[in-house]
Amino acid sequence: MLILGIDTTAVTASAAIAEIDKTVKTYSLFTVKNRLTHSEILMPMINQAFELYGAKPSELSLIAVSAGPGSFTGVRIGVSTVKGLAMGIGKQIPCAAVSTIEALAQNLSGRDGVICPVMDARRNQFYNALFQDEKRLCDDRLISAGELSEQLTRYDKAVTLCGDGADLFYSLCKDSSNMIVASPSSKDQNALSVALCGYRALLENRTFTPKELKPIYLRASQAERERNGLE
Repeated sequence: MLILGIDTTAVTASAAIAEIDKTVKTYSLFTVKNRLTHSEILMPMINQAFELYGAKPSELSLIAVSAGPGSFTGVRIGVSTVKGLAMGIGKQIPCAAVSTIEALAQNLSGRDGVICPVMDARRNQFYNALFQDEKRLCDDRLISAGELSEQLTRYDKAVTLCGDGADLFYSLCKDSSNMIVASPSSKDQNALSVALCGYRALLENRTFTPKELKPIYLRASQAERERNGLE
């Protein structure tokens, strides 16, 4: 089946068209990390992905979007873009709201040890979950650097860090002897991983209509916290 994957949850923006049948058969992938905003580059990336793949939006079987956690603005851009695309196609196309954390772990599928995606949530906090042998060890969560660091010292296997907070978290750890930071090619957001996670969601009947699709937030936005007098 033909799937469009999108990720705009961090500085890196990514869009991919992929033919997936258990594994990726063919794909067209664009990933950009520069000064342009996601609202400026996302649709041109999607259009180029379709053009180079030689497909039309009407041929899609699924649209998968990294729906959070992540940058509040980035998450909203991705989700709203998918809603508009899906409604504009003119058929009831299913949408998958993929966890950003799960998609980052997918980048390292097959890697031994513990996979630890970490996204910078500011104030020495991180969006995170842990994975091992292709399985989740915990739900997505907001966790302090100190608490996560303490948890990771309990593992006797190597811990691979990925995500936009990987380098920062590594620098904050008092004991990082069992940790490594993933290479740049597998550390950042990748829409092909989003498409693969979306494919699994479709098989497990975890998809939504465009109207039902919503962002995944683990905490209130900065504006909401200030309005409510929260830290």
